Amino acid sequence: MFDTAHDYLTNLVVLSPKLARKRFRQHIFESWGWKCAYCDCDLNETTATIDHIRPRHKGGKSTKANMAASCVKCNFQKASRPVFDYYNETHPHYSEQRASKIKMWVEQQPAHLHLTSLSTEHAVPYLDHDSYLCWTAS
Repeated sequence: MFDTAHDYLTNLVVLSPKLARKRFRQHIFESWGWKCAYCDCDLNETTATIDHIRPRHKGGKSTKANMAASCVKCNFQKASRPVFDYYNETHPHYSEQRASKIKMWVEQQPAHLHLTSLSTEHAVPYLDHDSYLCWTAS
């Protein structure tokens, strides 16, 4: 639902910037099932890191579609390489299923683009699960 940490601030004014970033990161980890995108190891609060799939210094943004849950080891080894230069058939934990998930993840559309087809004339906003701003037809 949220594509950047700023989206939390836009939709939930009661959150501080620090809490918005924390919830955004939490959402990334939950979306990946608390598993490393590259080696599929279990992550927890102390072992989980966020990897920019397309490195920031190569034009990658801090958006949901460009951020993957990663263990420290994989994040360090990938460094600033393009994702499939690192994660390919030579990777010791490579799987076609995970490679497909990464590709689909990168290709996802930001949530705000899905609203363009809705008529807002009769739309009513509501909060879902205390953190998602949703719209429903009235």
